[in-house]
Amino acid sequence: MYKSGLTVWYSVKDIEVTKAFYSNKLGFELYFDDKDGGNVIMSTNTADCTIGFSVADEVVPSTSSLVFEVENIEKAYETLKSRGVEFIGRIETVPGMTKLATFVDPDENILMLSETLVEDLWIMKKRRV
Repeated sequence: MYKSGLTVWYSVKDIEVTKAFYSNKLGFELYFDDKDGGNVIMSTNTADCTIGFSVADEVVPSTSSLVFEVENIEKAYETLKSRGVEFIGRIETVPGMTKLATFVDPDENILMLSETLVEDLWIMKKRRV
């Protein structure tokens, strides 16, 4: 029934500030830009996963986290920090499972980096379904 792919959508105050953050700081690519309608879609580093944005008069930050899996969280943390990304605290470790680093975008949506410590974690998740 479902096709491959996922798009997460956020409302934002300033589409240009958002585009700059996601492209310059996170390294994502502009996929679609509807200048007249105030809509943008960015391609992430994950196949078939995009993030969409729409300009809104009132923006309420998301209470759920968009999590990006990375190979080396310390390296990714330092790279993004050097680009001006502001993290909330330091890298946290969930022993035997994952390392996490939390940051926010210009509209205070919570985003996270994750490095899986269990090599077959995704296989374990599939078995539970």
